[in-house]
Amino acid sequence: MADRPRSSTVVGPGPQRAAPRRLDWAAKSRGTMLDAEKYSRFVSIMKRALPMAAVVLIAAVVAYALQPRQQDRVTMTFESMHEVDNDLAMIKPRLIGDDSDGNPFVVTADRAVQVGRNSRRARLENVEADMTIAKKDWLNATAARGLFDMDSNMLTLDGGLSVFSDTGYELHTQSATVDLKKSIVRGRNTVSGQGPVGTMRADTFVLDRAGGTLVLNGHVHTTIDTNGSIK
Repeated sequence: MADRPRSSTVVGPGPQRAAPRRLDWAAKSRGTMLDAEKYSRFVSIMKRALPMAAVVLIAAVVAYALQPRQQDRVTMTFESMHEVDNDLAMIKPRLIGDDSDGNPFVVTADRAVQVGRNSRRARLENVEADMTIAKKDWLNATAARGLFDMDSNMLTLDGGLSVFSDTGYELHTQSATVDLKKSIVRGRNTVSGQGPVGTMRADTFVLDRAGGTLVLNGHVHTTIDTNGSIK
């Protein structure tokens, strides 16, 4: 594995060199450009792999359960509905449909429990989301626990959050907080990811879906495999 190319390692041409030295430099430059391309592609894929789409889908399980049903492309099913410690619980909810871009998804959970009989807050247990992007790329996301607040449009996931893709990329973090109104995901625990062309880790992250930006903070480390294939 090779460390991410650093700007400090790119230097200007020094004093005039002999022809063989210039040819060596040209070959090195081409190699550096290829590595930079792989790094850029890797970061781009990891951005897409972050669980924004899956997180929104996870929230939709509870939102759909607590709001009046509408005629759309989403179908909701569940095994049963009963009380758990005086709270209303939906057992084995399953949500099937398409997002606004026509990407099909399936979201399931062991339970969705309304916190308080008249509350607009709910707990989620063992949530899993599968989604196909652009009719070819498949993503899977899982979260152990979640708390969804419809009034504040906030979703908190903890107990472990993982995302996998069929192209070999994966991402893991312990928890994340999602502002569904602003489409911003914040992670205050270590986030790590890996794929065919490298690895990444950081202490925290902020993903702004609307702005299309991913910011990694604290002990950021990224490596690329110069022999890896770009997918």
